Amino acid sequence: MAVWKLFELIFKIRYRFNYVGLENIPKNRAVMLLGNHVSWIDWFILQLPIKKRINYIIDKDIYNWKLFNWAFKMAELIPVSKKASKDSFIETSKRLKNGRIIAIFPEGEISRSSEIAKFYRGYEYIERNSAVIVPFHIDGVFGSLFARHKGDSKRCFLKKREITLYFGKPISHEIKADELRDRVIKLKRMKI
Repeated sequence: MAVWKLFELIFKIRYRFNYVGLENIPKNRAVMLLGNHVSWIDWFILQLPIKKRINYIIDKDIYNWKLFNWAFKMAELIPVSKKASKDSFIETSKRLKNGRIIAIFPEGEISRSSEIAKFYRGYEYIERNSAVIVPFHIDGVFGSLFARHKGDSKRCFLKKREITLYFGKPISHEIKADELRDRVIKLKRMKI
């Protein structure tokens, strides 16, 4: 817990966080968060305003990195493989039935451009009827130190970067990947 607070303090020195639509996340229900993936710290940005621990789905190849595997296990991340994902979907469904919050980045990887990439359908195979599905959009991280695209290198490092996390209203369990992507893109237009 002390490590988390230290992490939070360090990030708040460098970033200003805004949250829009936080009331759309139910406090006492299982929740599936679905949204864009722009940086290595998206997990942290999502977790900051939410008191309940979020479980994330992570690529199995990354999950198996020897240097970080112990931390991924401690954080209860769910490894998923493109070739054999059935067990991961079963585990995710089980956690949702137990009232957990699960976050999935349907792009499948960190974005390489400022545009939101195609959303993959993997989340559609997870039994999610016990959960409220909430779309989210992370804005302001692309081009930062933690993104794949570093942006303007002349940007003053001491200037705070503003990051906004938009949460949409709960959506249908039947939403398809293309429609979900459109919803996530539109969230950025919400007023602060």
